[in-house]
Amino acid sequence: MENELRFTLLETASTFAKACGCALSTVSRRVKNDAAFFSRIKDTSKTFTARTFDEVMLWFAENWPAGKQMPLGLMKWMAETGYQRAEIA
Repeated sequence: MENELRFTLLETASTFAKACGCALSTVSRRVKNDAAFFSRIKDTSKTFTARTFDEVMLWFAENWPAGKQMPLGLMKWMAETGYQRAEIA
């Protein structure tokens, strides 16, 4: 299960980086204020909590660039959690 979550985080972060035209370290800094966050996630000897997974996925859901295709893992997380993006007034 952890490897599936790891894959989802890394795929989502990579897709976000491509959509924004920035480096993965920049995404790490934006998401967790830590440029090495996703580098550590890649290391399978390191672990992370389900809470961290949900916090990061929530950040992506709330900050996804308009008009850019979301990865399936993020869309699946949004559906499973019942996430609804707030309308901007």
